[in-house]
Amino acid sequence: MQKDPIKHMNRLRILAIAALASIALAGCNPELMEDGKHLQPLSPKIKSQIRKIDSSAAAPLYVRIFKEESVLEAWKQTDDGTYALLKTYPICAYSGKIGPKKEEGDRQAPEGFYTIRPGQMNPKSSYYLSFNLGYPNKFDRSYGRTGAHLMVHGSCSSRGCYAMEDAPIAEIYALGREAFDGGQRAFQVDAFPFRMTPENMARVRNSEHFGFWQNIKNGYDHFQITKKPPKVEVCNRTYVFDPQGATHFNATGPCPDYTLEPSLLASLKKLRAKENERFRVAVAKLEEKRQEKQTETATEMVDAQMDLLERKQRIAEGKNPDGFIAGLIKGAPAPTEPDPIQPGPIQPDNTPKATPASQKGNFFTKLTKTLTNPFDEQAASTEATGDGNGDGNGDGQALPVLPETKP
Repeated sequence: MQKDPIKHMNRLRILAIAALASIALAGCNPELMEDGKHLQPLSPKIKSQIRKIDSSAAAPLYVRIFKEESVLEAWKQTDDGTYALLKTYPICAYSGKIGPKKEEGDRQAPEGFYTIRPGQMNPKSSYYLSFNLGYPNKFDRSYGRTGAHLMVHGSCSSRGCYAMEDAPIAEIYALGREAFDGGQRAFQVDAFPFRMTPENMARVRNSEHFGFWQNIKNGYDHFQITKKPPKVEVCNRTYVFDPQGATHFNATGPCPDYTLEPSLLASLKKLRAKENERFRVAVAKLEEKRQEKQTETATEMVDAQMDLLERKQRIAEGKNPDGFIAGLIKGAPAPTEPDPIQPGPIQPDNTPKATPASQKGNFFTKLTKTLTNPFDEQAASTEATGDGNGDGNGDGQALPVLPETKP
């Protein structure tokens, strides 16, 4: 029996629409047919900006993301081998809050160090264009973290991804494409919760993620000094950066013996000395504000108690409890006794005070240890990467100093 061609075509259309609808519900990984948008050339304006920083369209690309600030930075390698900031793009949406992604469905955007290869670029994305971050990476997998299809994409809609408007993602996509065409095998995307200044670190010092942020701040600092993307390895379930003298790293095994380049180590020592002091000053200021707020709250409670006593006294005297003027306007009410209200006692404050860190954990003390054993027992603990189950309140502990360089 011959099929009705019109009915057959209608059925195919329905099946195609249903297939696209099911893809659209799959999170950050839907795809559509190519339409050439992935081949858009770089604009004359961005080409001019590239030339101004002594770079070229074919030069290697490096990307940094700052979640709290909602920005993506594109850096290009310059003629002298270092990287210069080319352009900063707004991120219009990301899922969750600051802190790493840990499991499928937590709607968190990843934080950490990720590598983008040509196969991760998606020209068929229904979110205009996208590239896959490669989550979970070796570090994430060492903690058993789950999730997939975490992207940087267009369409300004996020389900665990970093979403941008279409024009910015088109330009970033083109920058990556040109870098690949120029010979770069992969570009690095480093995703941070915020600018990792001592002041910001002091602000989040009681977070459950503080240990993890200490760890990734080391990579942030390496780039601040060298202006080159740090070489990233993982061992002992910890990120290590720019290691020398070792070739094999096991994400879950002990770290091998390695060193840092001497001039980099010297620069990091100077940076730590300055930043540890800034960190202590920032903590002291935050502690002062906390104490001022506590005093203000206690004063408000005392004022409320005094007001209650005055109202009770006016009622006992047959006066309007709201005062003489209110009595003239409203008339004096019957002198009824209100239910007694007893304000609760002022609770003792258990927030850790801004006490300086002990010499035992001081960065300079740790530097005197052998260069071939960079991770001591404390650094190897779960807390070193902020993946523990603690409540992050720091009870009974001195405030930690800034992250230590592990030579």
